[in-house]
Amino acid sequence: MDVLELPRPVINFLRTMAKESCRYVLSWDIFGGTDTVTLTLTWKLIDNDEYHPSILKSSQQHTRSGKYKIGTNFENLFAKILKIFKSQISCTPNCMNNGTCLFSNVCLCTSEWNGTYCEIPICSPPCENFGNCTSPGVCTCYYGWTGSYCQIVQTILWTFDNTLNDLSGQFIGVGYNSPTYTAGINGYGSALALNGIHNQCVIVYPYLNMSYMSFTWEFWIYPTIALPNDTTFISQCFNVSKDQCLLFMIRYDKILFSFWYDDVSGLTVIPVNKWSHMTLIYDLITNKKFIYLNGILEHAQHSNGSLSADFVNLTIGCRKMGKGATYDKFFTGYIDQMLYNSRVKNASEILNDATLVTYHRFLSNASLMDSGPNYINGSWGGGAVSIPSGIVNQAIDFPTNGSYFQLSELVLLGTSNWPLSLSLWFKINSLTETSSIAYLSDAIQCMKMITLLYNGTIQIQIFNGNKNNIIFGPVIHIGTWNHIIYTFSTVNGMRLYVNGSLYRSVITTYSTNDSPVTLTFGNSLFNTTCGYLNQQFYGSIDEVRLYSRELNATDIIQLYTNP
Repeated sequence: MDVLELPRPVINFLRTMAKESCRYVLSWDIFGGTDTVTLTLTWKLIDNDEYHPSILKSSQQHTRSGKYKIGTNFENLFAKILKIFKSQISCTPNCMNNGTCLFSNVCLCTSEWNGTYCEIPICSPPCENFGNCTSPGVCTCYYGWTGSYCQIVQTILWTFDNTLNDLSGQFIGVGYNSPTYTAGINGYGSALALNGIHNQCVIVYPYLNMSYMSFTWEFWIYPTIALPNDTTFISQCFNVSKDQCLLFMIRYDKILFSFWYDDVSGLTVIPVNKWSHMTLIYDLITNKKFIYLNGILEHAQHSNGSLSADFVNLTIGCRKMGKGATYDKFFTGYIDQMLYNSRVKNASEILNDATLVTYHRFLSNASLMDSGPNYINGSWGGGAVSIPSGIVNQAIDFPTNGSYFQLSELVLLGTSNWPLSLSLWFKINSLTETSSIAYLSDAIQCMKMITLLYNGTIQIQIFNGNKNNIIFGPVIHIGTWNHIIYTFSTVNGMRLYVNGSLYRSVITTYSTNDSPVTLTFGNSLFNTTCGYLNQQFYGSIDEVRLYSRELNATDIIQLYTNP
């Protein structure tokens, strides 16, 4: 009995069918004369081209008589061997994605697929950060991550709603000297409260890689004391060397954005005991830094280089100047809604993030949801419903006495002399008496912001500390959609815009109790504190936007022509 190994061309052919390091070897025994032989086939699966009998996966023997001329007819012999073997194997279900059935219910997959039947795609390198490999080489990333294998963090949001962790739970905040919480900018949840005298701050794990890339940081601050120089909001310092230390801090009462001896400064003094929205951007493509305050560009300047702060933790409310250094330059006040993006946001996005308080579209599948950046969801009652015939998609309708829509705990709207704009579309279904479209209230104060008089005349008003200043607008007819915008600023006073045009204005101030307020649409809800009756509006409202800034003429035309 002789044992003959297949010639090299045949072995190479088998190897193309093999998976990674696994190899297959066929051997046979030949009996008989020179013209007729009896063939016994053995198929072995071998690792790394080494002959190890202990790893024999399958052994099936077939005997067949035929005339083969040894040494000159191997290719013909091999084809017959393969035909015999394949006729006796099957995979159920069939191998997928071009996989080959090697023997019973064992599939040989291509380099892009894995699994019993080659049903699982392969991504190399593997998807990171909870990403899913959805097709060969394609990762579908979890919220907040991007990149070819989900290796780049895209969005991180720290809401500080009684937690120091980010919203996804992947970036863990560890309190240093027990920071606490207080009421936040959104009127719900909370904000981070830090006391610099007690050396309080937050250290974030794991390392957030911002080196050699663009980024945008946005957050709200509320200093409760006059801040000393170099008071720090955010830092990431690998070393006290140029471009190896990221610092967002206060210097000479203004914001400073530094890569260490590579700085850009803001122009406006940051107020105490008042909320301010900060945006700091580094653009790798243009190599520029940008500072925005309350949505408005303060300063843009070329950077000497990109950040290179490798493998050092982010700190919030203090700084640590390199490994082994102590924490210092502690912030005293509140920080809220801290948002990181691994891209450059544009000016329009930043302005909206800073000043679009809430935006309600009243879609049927999300009637109460806020489509703005702050997630200030509303509530309704008394029979208020979503209807299909809004100015854009659906709207909210007030068909019965007592129906209303309400937004609560609005912080900036309850702040004296803070600029504001309220934009909405409305349609009157019926009108028999004075009715309330938008009504402002807190525990002791209330104001009829937008009212329809019994004859359809629009009326808006504002309280200046002594009296309500009033503007009377045009008469609005039943059954048609109309656009109204109410604005206030200390420069221009109160203004009324109707269907894209300025109707009238009055110079005035705006006085409140400087506490969060409630804004109610459709009804004044029997507010006996101010002596108002239940002034029901029978009609529909759509596309409600509340801003913490005075809209300009361009904004107003845009909202009217493209609701």
